[in-house]
Amino acid sequence: MRCWTRAKATVPYVVGGTKITLGVLSTVASLISHPCVQTVIDAASQIITIVEGVNANRADTKALAGRLLGLLAVISETHKDKNENDLSPDVRSSLNRLKSQLDEILVEIREIRVSTDPHTFKGFCKGVLLYGDNGGKIREYTTRIGWAMNVEGRIGDSLRLLEVVEDSRHVRGVVDDMHVITQDVRVVVQETNQHLVAISGDIAKMTRAPTSPMDTLPSSSIIPSRPPILYGRDKEIKDIAHRIVTTESPRYTIHGPGGIGKTALSLGVMEHPDVTEKYGDSRHFIQCEQATSSALLIELIARGLSIEESSNDRMKDVMSRLRSTKQPILLILDNFETPWDIVGEKSRVESILCQTTSLPHVAILLTMRSDAPPSTHVQWSLPWLDPISTLAKDAAHALYVNVDPKADGDSSLDTLLAELSSLDTLLAELSYMPLAITLMASMGRSGPRPTALLQAWRDKAGGIDLFRGTDKNESVKISIQLSIESNRMKSVPEALTLLSLVAMLPAGANFELLPSLARNIPNFLLAQLTLSGTALAHVDSGKQVVQLLSPVRSYVLKHHPASDRTMHIIYDSYAQFVTRHNAPFGSTHFSRDARVLAAEETNLEAILPLSIRSGSCSAIEAAIDFSRYQRYTRPQLEIITCAVDVCRRNANFELLARSLAMLGEIFYCLNRYEESTAIYQQASDVYEGCDDRLGMANCLRGLGDIHRMQGRHAEAEAAFQQASGLCGEFGDRLGVANCQRGLGDMHRMRGWLTEAEAEYRQAFVVYEEFGDRFGMANCLRGLGDIHGMQGQHAEAEAAYQRASGVYRELGFRLGVANCLKGLGDIYRMQERHREAKAVFKRACVVYKELGSRLGVADCAQGFGHIYREQGRRAEAESEYQQASTVYEELGDRYGIAKCLLYLGEIHRLHGRLSDAQQEYSRAKVIFQELGHKTLTDYDTDVTSFRLTTP
Repeated sequence: MRCWTRAKATVPYVVGGTKITLGVLSTVASLISHPCVQTVIDAASQIITIVEGVNANRADTKALAGRLLGLLAVISETHKDKNENDLSPDVRSSLNRLKSQLDEILVEIREIRVSTDPHTFKGFCKGVLLYGDNGGKIREYTTRIGWAMNVEGRIGDSLRLLEVVEDSRHVRGVVDDMHVITQDVRVVVQETNQHLVAISGDIAKMTRAPTSPMDTLPSSSIIPSRPPILYGRDKEIKDIAHRIVTTESPRYTIHGPGGIGKTALSLGVMEHPDVTEKYGDSRHFIQCEQATSSALLIELIARGLSIEESSNDRMKDVMSRLRSTKQPILLILDNFETPWDIVGEKSRVESILCQTTSLPHVAILLTMRSDAPPSTHVQWSLPWLDPISTLAKDAAHALYVNVDPKADGDSSLDTLLAELSSLDTLLAELSYMPLAITLMASMGRSGPRPTALLQAWRDKAGGIDLFRGTDKNESVKISIQLSIESNRMKSVPEALTLLSLVAMLPAGANFELLPSLARNIPNFLLAQLTLSGTALAHVDSGKQVVQLLSPVRSYVLKHHPASDRTMHIIYDSYAQFVTRHNAPFGSTHFSRDARVLAAEETNLEAILPLSIRSGSCSAIEAAIDFSRYQRYTRPQLEIITCAVDVCRRNANFELLARSLAMLGEIFYCLNRYEESTAIYQQASDVYEGCDDRLGMANCLRGLGDIHRMQGRHAEAEAAFQQASGLCGEFGDRLGVANCQRGLGDMHRMRGWLTEAEAEYRQAFVVYEEFGDRFGMANCLRGLGDIHGMQGQHAEAEAAYQRASGVYRELGFRLGVANCLKGLGDIYRMQERHREAKAVFKRACVVYKELGSRLGVADCAQGFGHIYREQGRRAEAESEYQQASTVYEELGDRYGIAKCLLYLGEIHRLHGRLSDAQQEYSRAKVIFQELGHKTLTDYDTDVTSFRLTTP
């Protein structure tokens, strides 16, 4: 950002001379009583402020400022020492008309001032994106002032006007002074222009260099902006809003062709006061255009609901969130045709739709390119919404003129009538489609009048009869193509390249990434302005991205696909992007990098598979790194599976081994232990073929974790010991520490507390030496578990609190939940049941949000302990049974055995001795198989057994 900082420092000095000159003219003007003079000064001040704020329109603002200063010179010399009553009626009339013109211009200038901080890169981008509109307005103001005088000849005009003044010698002296001032102004303007050119060069260099994405990122649920005026849609908005508010369990679809305004209409409904009052902050707008698979559709809904983490059942996460409240929720699924039309995915997409519509308090509003709602398995509210109609003639005319005001301009009466007639014909042939009208009006704004546009339309359409009001889709397509072929686009050939590039990104092109993505596009900022000016692209100021409307994006992808060179640059840019934001989990920079990656996750999920299939090794490296990020946030299989398939096909064994190892880790995070075991074994074999013994060690450690979770402790210990030996051979002390911690977890689960504590403490020393805070926190939590099992409650609580603090700093919510669950156990053992229950509830909420079924089961078991100790046996039995079911599904034999033991105790207390004997015996067999020291040697005789160890 050094270039922009230098530009910021230069701006005040650039305009300083102009301000001084303006001050001199203001002093002269104070001698004149006519109010027009001060109006000119105010207008010039506003222009100088604009020049200070943004340099994008410097040529036009310089011209307008010069004309205003010259006009002030003429007025000052003509009316010095005169009162308004001394002026002739003609002169007074002219000055009053001039004042009226300047007052109007002042109001408009204030409206177009850039509202953001111009000294930041974001503010600069916003100012630049307004350049096309503002530049046109400023040039218009310059022309409107031109009737009063000619800038280049302002001194000569002054002399001719001053011939009627009696004291010509005195006035001529003042004019000479004004001539000097004017020359000073010219010098200042030239210096200003030189500085601005230099600054522009610095900015160009800066924007072409790769930059880091924003640290402050928008939420995935930000609602896109709707048009400030929805022409001709008031009736539809009112009707749909009324239905959404008054219908029980509303299920509606806004359907119609692309470009007719479905998205804008749905946003209008969303912002209707009645809808806002009923649904409040529970209004969620989901942009389904980005859903290129059913899995991604679920993910987009989850992000729209602000579900931060992922699990092995993302749909279950969504449904849990929707069920977590009975307050009304509104889901708007925009452009639902994208996921609905995916080949081979319709049944899965339909299942998602059916599940979300199964909850009575969830209102559903779809927008879709169709003539009827999707899925016959959904009970859509009756009557259906009629397909959205095209605009009425008056609304279409108002929309066009709003985009191109000169269509109702100041031409002669005959010309104006002819143009209005052509405009009416053009709107009819556009089928009154809003997007087509907007595109054509945007072309008209840059020059062509309706007559010329009508002829261009007919030339492209191949005959008016074919397209007059018959095919709405075709009118949009032809309008898009005409916009692409417009003179404005032709004058900037790079704009089409940028258009094809942005179309590849379903979430749009991020402002901060755009310089890297467009590094092969000269003057890409000008290209960006051109796209915005033609309405082919729009800027989402909330998300700080340049996006295409869905019909435009679909058309460009089909008819103007990105070139191979552009695709290669996109692939390379995103691979470098992931590499730059690949901080290891537990490091101080991981949270920052995770936020950056989250903002581009949709684009990465679209681009990385394409890049991987191209055979790019850097893309496969990026896929591994990105999957590692997802492993700690939203574990997903699609991208890393794609990497594995390509590596197999290309026989790239080194990357195949790493991809398989990451895939095994993802399966482990999803509690899919059998699949994880098979994948880790494959990865280990490939590592062995590559003679990569450290890679083999990592796979062995992963297998050790799986065996430990499944209660196969002998296999787990052997895997950890073998992995530790391999790491030791290569001096990998952190690898050895990881194995020691794994052994500590295993020994703790078996009740071998002395051995477990020794392993944790040895590993902690190494983690501390290397600054591995995540490893330190894991050891502290393990020590907390041991202290709790030994009855050392104060030490346990302190360990949990320390570990939880580190987890919070790292953003590892699962670790925080585990510590909460441990604290709940301590409070329960201290008979602080109210506090224990509250902590278990907090932990359970986090587990559910993360999709951790194991954590939810552990909390259920904790609730069972509390109810059992309070004598609430029925409730305790229910909690134990729920936990046992999950443990069985996950293959957690230690959890199963504990639940059997506790259920046996419940049966005994109820006098069901036969059932109790059976549960005790089953639990003892499992504990013996697990080699658990504490819980192996109890007597299963129900007449003497008393459960004292939870």
